Amino acid sequence: MRDYDRLDRASNFGIWKAKIFLLLEENDLKEYATSVIVVPTNPQQLSMYKKKDAKARRIILDGIKDHIVPHIAKLDTTKKTWDTVMNLY
Repeated sequence: MRDYDRLDRASNFGIWKAKIFLLLEENDLKEYATSVIVVPTNPQQLSMYKKKDAKARRIILDGIKDHIVPHIAKLDTTKKTWDTVMNLY
C-alpha cells in the first residue's frame, strides 16, 4: 500500500476502510475481520487459521500510519484489530 493511502486520521478513514476491506475480501480473509472465528483444535486446521489470521492482521497493519500502530500492536486476532480501528474512527 502506498504511504498516502494508509490510514492517517478520520479524514481518510472511509476510503481506507473500503480499500482494506477489498484487500481482505480478495485474499478470502474478510470473515477474520467481521466474525468471531472459533479456533480449530485440529492441528492442520489450526495452522491454517493462524496463517490466515496473521495475514489479515498484516494487511490491516500495513495499511495504517505508524502513530496508529500502538493502538493495535498487542491485539491477538484480526477481529479485535479491526474492531479497535473501527472504534478509533
